[in-house]
Amino acid sequence: ANPGGLLTAISPQEVASIAGQDRNMLLLTGITVAGKRCCVIRDNLLVDEDNLMDVRSKHGDRTSICIGKTARDLIFLMGKEGVHGGVLNQKVYDMVVGMKH
Repeated sequence: ANPGGLLTAISPQEVASIAGQDRNMLLLTGITVAGKRCCVIRDNLLVDEDNLMDVRSKHGDRTSICIGKTARDLIFLMGKEGVHGGVLNQKVYDMVVGMKH
């Protein structure tokens, strides 16, 4: 994360919610990332061989965020305005696969 950037403000509670087992609530109510409300586009975070979640911020610039999960870490990648979520998804997937091997 950039010093002072949005992703530096992610709280432990947000991480616990994102990584938790209650997936239905995430899809219904969305999540917060660094206090920013987001809707869940695709949730395969706990699905082996995928381990990704695609979200989009609800207000303002509506940026895409992709979250990847390894055995020990969550990886957050936020795109700039106008960057398609599929681009972020592929980058995070490559990072997750690279960290597994």
